[in-house]
Amino acid sequence: MSKRVVLALTVLAVGAVAGVAYATDGGRYNADLQPVGSNPPAHGTASLFVAGRQLTVDIHASGLAPNLPHAMHIHGVLGDPNVCPPPGADTDNDGLISLQEGAPFYGPIDVSFTTTGDTSPASGLVLERFPVADSNGNLDYHRTFTIPKDVAKDLSQLHVVVHGADLNQNTVYDNLFEATLPVACGTIGR
Repeated sequence: MSKRVVLALTVLAVGAVAGVAYATDGGRYNADLQPVGSNPPAHGTASLFVAGRQLTVDIHASGLAPNLPHAMHIHGVLGDPNVCPPPGADTDNDGLISLQEGAPFYGPIDVSFTTTGDTSPASGLVLERFPVADSNGNLDYHRTFTIPKDVAKDLSQLHVVVHGADLNQNTVYDNLFEATLPVACGTIGR
């Protein structure tokens, strides 16, 4: 065999091994969305599929504030032990786990599940681009988009969090507290 053929086969073999290693980091993930503390009782499922840096997301949730948008994100710090907030996260004993009380457990926004446009953390509170629950408080979301390489590498260290509660049931978010209140959280796993 010539040196060129051996070199070409070596390069192909290394590329194939690297490709397989990256591909095994992707695949199917899911999250069982459970209510956050005693916040309004939302729940649902999230299915995620990663191929390279492309993420396809399907979320089905219920128990949400009807006819209102719901910010939804992947949260977490890669390499940290992120968890959904436990009942004891309600440090001010108001019966609700606020964004400020929950964030130390599940971490910052990594990806925003907007319906159009940007999906970065910068879109985390652009409510007009998040899905709206129907009149019964049900929400279905489906979208495919590109995510950061470090997030695509291993989603199993992160969480899906759904936000938004109409606490006085007047069909609007009266303030940022209601719009950002975490109502459901699920650990992403295989």
